[in-house]
Order: sequence, then structure tokens, then C-alpha cells
Amino acid sequence: MIRFNNTYFSYDGKPLISGFSVNIAHGEKVAIYGPSGSGKSTLVHAILGFVQPEQGEITVNNLHLSPDTINEIRQLTSWLPQDISLPYNTIREMILAPFEFKANHSRKPSDQEILAEFDKLALEHSLLDKGISEISGGQKQRILLITTVLLRRPILLLDEPTSALDAQSVDLVIDYLKSLTDTTIIAISHDQKFINSLDTKIKIG
Repeated sequence: MIRFNNTYFSYDGKPLISGFSVNIAHGEKVAIYGPSGSGKSTLVHAILGFVQPEQGEITVNNLHLSPDTINEIRQLTSWLPQDISLPYNTIREMILAPFEFKANHSRKPSDQEILAEFDKLALEHSLLDKGISEISGGQKQRILLITTVLLRRPILLLDEPTSALDAQSVDLVIDYLKSLTDTTIIAISHDQKFINSLDTKIKIG
């Protein structure tokens, strides 16, 4: 599904990751962990084409990542960064915003579909009609994860998806992601419990 073949990356002219190779299978759940500044985000950004390896190659779903294929590859991925600026007033607007794009319009979920996902992460149905300023950081993080999942793409890229969650909510997120059996997940994390729950652990740095 995703393959890094002897890839090298640098930052500000200094080597960051050298000779990195890995094969990630369809449906595999992968945790990337390591100290800050070690290059974890670089690997995820490389899959999205935001960063180019200085050497080596990256293949996604049998497509060699290049300027000619990056748009097709991005259509296979959903990306949830750690920090998101939200120019929306309500939860409903926030959830539905990605589905206003032509590429996602056919996947636009109904309220029933959204609330079914809310149930899986112990979110009250009434949150759907609340303002973003009215909810906690943990609630927002779970709702953003649901929004990413509702895009129904085969690859899910997550950056610190449990950073704002209590222990019970972390357990819910672990179960939620494991239930996505046909989805390949790559998650950057410092949460040891979350890391240990995934199929594969890749330490960087």
C-alpha cells in the first residue's frame, strides 16, 4: 500500500532521516514515534507530497509519488494535522466543510451517519448543533477524527490524535481506529498506550 525505499530527508541543509525503508500493507495500523524534531512529521508530509526525499522513492497504492501522481495520491488520503485553524462557527459546519469540495461531495454524510459515528466515540448528539467555542478540546479532537474518517478514503494520516484526550477517550479512539479494518492508518504519537495498541511501531531518531 505504502512503500518508502531507501529515502533520505534533510532539514535546513542538515541530514534528518537517512536510508529509511518500510513497507506498509493495506489495512495496517502504524505508529510513528520518537523525540521532537526527529522527522516524524516529515514522513507523513512526504506521503502527501509536501516534502520531497533527496534520495530514494515513495510508492502509494502502486503509484510512484511524483508531481504527476500527487493529486491522485492525495485523493486516497485523509489527513488530520495536530493544529487546525477552524474558520467555522458550528460543529455541523466544521464536519460538513470538507464535503463542499467537488471531490468529496458524493460522500457527504447525513445527520444519521454523523451521529452513528458520535456514538462510537461517546459524543452526545446535541453537540452537532453547538458552537465550536462551546465544546472541549477533547470533544473537538474526536469530532475532527470522525470528520476525517467520514471521507471514507483508504489511507488515514493522523498527527497526535489523542493529545487532548483522557484515558477513557483514548481507549475509545483505539477501538474506533481498529474497527476500520480496510483503512491503512499512519499515526504520529507520543502516547505510549496508543502506540502500543497499533500493529506496527516505527521509531524515528
